[in-house]
Formats: sequence, structure tokens, C-alpha cells
Amino acid sequence: MINITMITKKIYKPLLFGVCGGAGCLLGALIFGEIWLYLTRQPPGFLTKPKAVVLLIDTSGSMSGQKLREVQTAASEFVSRQNLKRHDLAVVEFSSRASVVADFTRNETELQQAIARLSARGGTNLSEGFNLATSVLQNSDRTPNILLFTDGVPNNPPMAASIAQQIRASGINLVAVGTGDAQINYLTALTGDPDLVFYANFGDLDRAFRGAEKAIYGQQLVESDESGNYGFFFGVFRIGVWTGFLAIGTSLALIVGQNYTLRRRLLSFQEGSWGGGGGLVAGFVGGAVGQVVFLPSGYLPVLSVVARLTGWTVLGTLVGGGMSLFVPNLPRKNALIAGSVGGVFGSLSFLIFEAVTGVILARLAGATILGFCIGLAIALSEQFYSSLSGSVVLLVHWNNQECTMVALGEKPIEIGSSRNAHVYLSKDAGFPAEFAKIFLENGKIILEFDSALSQHPKFGKMKRFRQELNDGDRRQFGDIILEVQERL
Repeated sequence: MINITMITKKIYKPLLFGVCGGAGCLLGALIFGEIWLYLTRQPPGFLTKPKAVVLLIDTSGSMSGQKLREVQTAASEFVSRQNLKRHDLAVVEFSSRASVVADFTRNETELQQAIARLSARGGTNLSEGFNLATSVLQNSDRTPNILLFTDGVPNNPPMAASIAQQIRASGINLVAVGTGDAQINYLTALTGDPDLVFYANFGDLDRAFRGAEKAIYGQQLVESDESGNYGFFFGVFRIGVWTGFLAIGTSLALIVGQNYTLRRRLLSFQEGSWGGGGGLVAGFVGGAVGQVVFLPSGYLPVLSVVARLTGWTVLGTLVGGGMSLFVPNLPRKNALIAGSVGGVFGSLSFLIFEAVTGVILARLAGATILGFCIGLAIALSEQFYSSLSGSVVLLVHWNNQECTMVALGEKPIEIGSSRNAHVYLSKDAGFPAEFAKIFLENGKIILEFDSALSQHPKFGKMKRFRQELNDGDRRQFGDIILEVQERL
């Protein structure tokens, strides 16, 4: 017959730790992490030289209908990502003729309205478009760039190619986004560099425009929440602090969970200081390591996956190791391994969510699962260690239905009315702050009462202050029964 009570006891603490870890990590990310990322967010090109960019958009007849609307959406989102206080932006369209839709302006609304007014008609006079865009760039003293979008072949390909060569020779950076019937080889001839050509089918233009944006402003070598360029040290610091908030939330929540199982005060000042400080260090190191690994991902995309796994595994490992200070007699090696396992599963969950949701939602969901996995793995590690042959555990029977298991080892399990005691005895029932402790010594189970009890009015007649306990022995103090068990 299945013992439901035993099963419930076995899964209670792992689930509690998982929920506490997940909730703590989510709160750390939601309340502090996202605010930090928002306050430190920098617009694209913040650390680059100021740029002048002319959006040169093909509005020939082949662009009519849904095609043009999609280009307008991608171009509009491109504009919304720009730091117009730092960079100049203008819009030129070309069909049978070319015209300036919006000259350089700091007014985003004006640029957005100009893009919204685009209409498709006529041929594809790219040569005139190039000439007009070059003329517009003369109105700015910033580094000149032309971002070309086209869906086909121009009216006079040789002439357009010749003008493009002159544009590049004059020091203007030419980047192209192509789709539809646009020929990649021809666009490469225009830009002079295949890495400056971004081809995408309709329905995927935003990705192409983002790629072109990176080519203009410089490859974003550090992770950002949506867009933005960050220097090496600031980028590492920024992400390190963010993961530090996650680790603080996870650590403090797991300490609260541990104290809850032992009926202790949920969080003391000392525990908060050690848990918060240790969590911050663990998270910062994990985030910094992951960010450093992330740096070359612009050239080798698979490194972005490796960075997640590395950074969050380091975070989980350090948080797990730190929890060995708060979970009595949990071997640090076991805690480190459990934390690393939790970190791996948390990072994998982030990657899955990132693939199907937005970045912010992926961060929050990933943080929640990261904390849950770390907490679950630590509690399971404690249970696994306590179930090994030769281990000794202390069962704290709070009443007939509730029981907490604590691993015994060289570190004493403190018993008394102190709020820092592992097993709390009521002060109102006459128990002193330091009453007794149970520990292992040379393979023996020792119950040692505090020597100051000899002067205590209630326990002054006690004769044996040190007792050796055997498997199955029980001691009752107030309403609490302590039982020792050896795992065979």
C-alpha cells in the first residue's frame, strides 16, 4: 500500500524550495532587474561616432500593396530605435524619379509621418536616388551612410553601379537591404562588401533592417535588452548587476524557505546581510562571466547560447554553494553541483522562451525557472545526501502530522529559544536561548546540553550534560519530539 504521507513529506521541501527560489528570482528580476536595465539602457550608437543616415527606399510600382506597408513598418521601427539627439536621419524615396521625403531632423514624428506618406508607382531609378541621397548627406557633418532598400533591379544597373562606386570612393558607407527580385550579387557590387548586404523575404524585413543597423553603428558586441551599444566594461557591469539582483532574490527566498521548514524567524538581519551580499557577488560573477563569453557572439552566434549556459550555470553554482551555509550539514560539493544543475536548466528555459516570446518576457520566465530549478536541485540534493547509507538525520516532529528532516554532521544543530537556533523551543515554556546541540563526533551521535543549564532554575538538577544517542532514540522538549535515524 502506498504511504501518501511519506511521499508528501519527501516532495514537500523540494517543491517549497523550488517555489521560493522561482518567486525570489522573479521578484529580483521584476522589481529591481528590469528597472536597472531600463535606467541604464543606452540607445543605438551611444558609444559610436555620430552618424548621418539617409534611408533610401524603393517605391517603384512593384512595391505596391502589402510590400510597401511592411517596408513602412520596418523603416518606422528603425526610426524609433535611433537616438536623434546624436545622429542625423533623413528619408529619400525613388521610383521613376527621386525625392526627399524628410530632410535631416530631430523630430521623430516628422520622420514617421513622412514614411507613412510613401506610395508605390513608376519605375526604379536608383541612379537618381543615389545622387539625391548623396546631395542630402552634404547637409550633415556626421559620418555619412546610405541605407538602401530595394525589391528589384534598377532601370539602368551599370549606371547605378558606377554611381555606387563613386559614393564609396567619397567615403560614404553604403548598406543594402534586398528582397523580392533583388539580386544579391548585384547588391554586393553596389556596397562593395557582402557583409553590408542583408537579404530577407517579405515577412522578415525587420530582422534585415536590424542587421543593417548594426552594420552602420558598429556590431553590438555586448548583450542589450532590445537595442543599444555598450562598451566592454559598462556592458559587463550592467549585466553583472542585473544577474546580481536575480541571485539576491533567489538566495534570500531560499533562506526564507529553509527557515520556514524549521519554524524559525523567516529572515534575520545577519542572514539577510550574508545572503544578500553573497547573492550579489554570485550573480555579478555569473553575469560578468556570461557577458564576456557573449562578446564574440556577433561573429559566432552559437556563443550567445554558450554564454547563457555559462553565465547562469556559474550563477547557480555559486548560489547553491552559498546555501550550504544555511542548510545544516549540506556538503558544499553537493550544493555546488545542485546549483549548477539548476543553472543549466534555467538557462535552457530562457533560450526556449526567447525563441517564442519577446526578450523581456523571456528574461522574466527564464529567471523564474532558473530560481525554481536551483531551489529544487538544492533540496533534492539534501534529500539524496540524507538518504545515503551511513548518513544520520534528525527528525523534528512538530506534531503528529508535521515533521522536518535535518541532516546531522559535524556542524551542530542548535536547539533553544534563540531565534537563530535551528530547532526553536518556546521561551515562554522556560527554555533558554542556548539549550542543547546535536552533532556527530567520531561517528557517534552526541546530544550535548549547554553547561549554563546547571544554574538554570528549571534544569539545574540535570546530571548528564552529554549523551550518546542511538538509532531510533527520541527526546521530547516541550511539544517537540526529536528523533535520530541512521540510514542503512
